[in-house]
Amino acid sequence: MDPQTVPRGFLRFYVLSLLSRSPEAGYSIMRMIEETTDGAWRPGPGTVYPLLRGIESESLVRRLDSAGREGSVTYSITEKGKKALEELQQGLLSAVRRERAMIRMFADLLPANVFAQLYVRRHRDTFEILQQKLPERESSLKQLRILLESQLEWIDSQLSPKSRRAR
Repeated sequence: MDPQTVPRGFLRFYVLSLLSRSPEAGYSIMRMIEETTDGAWRPGPGTVYPLLRGIESESLVRRLDSAGREGSVTYSITEKGKKALEELQQGLLSAVRRERAMIRMFADLLPANVFAQLYVRRHRDTFEILQQKLPERESSLKQLRILLESQLEWIDSQLSPKSRRAR
C-alpha cells in the first residue's frame, strides 16, 4: 500500500484508536499496523515517533514510565485524547456515507459480473472484520442475521428452481 493513498490525518486517528484499547510503544504500533494490513502498510519510525511526540504535546496522549526496557517509551491516551477520538469517529461516519455513494457509482460503472465479484470479495472481508469486532454483541448480531436472511431470500428468488435444489 502506497502511504500516499492513506488519507491525511488517518494515522493520527488510528494511533489514538490503538491507544484507546491499551498503552503501546511506537515500535508495537508500527508492528500492529503492519499485521492489520497484512504487510501492505508499515509506517516507519520517521512517521510514527514524530506523530507520537506531536499528539503528546497536544495532551492527547501521555508517556508512561518505561517498564524496565531501556529506550522504550509507552504511550497512553488521555481524556482529551478520548474526546478527540470520538470527534474523529463522528467524522468517519460521514466518510462512510460518502463511500456508500461511491459504491453506487461503481455499480453503475462496472459490468454486473465484475461488480458482483467485487461485492462478494468485499463481503468476505467485512465478515472477517465483523467476526473480530462483534464476538459478544448480541443485538448487532441479531440485526446482521435479519439483514443476511433478507439478502438470502432475494438471492433465492433470483436463482432458477434447478439451482435452488442444488443448494
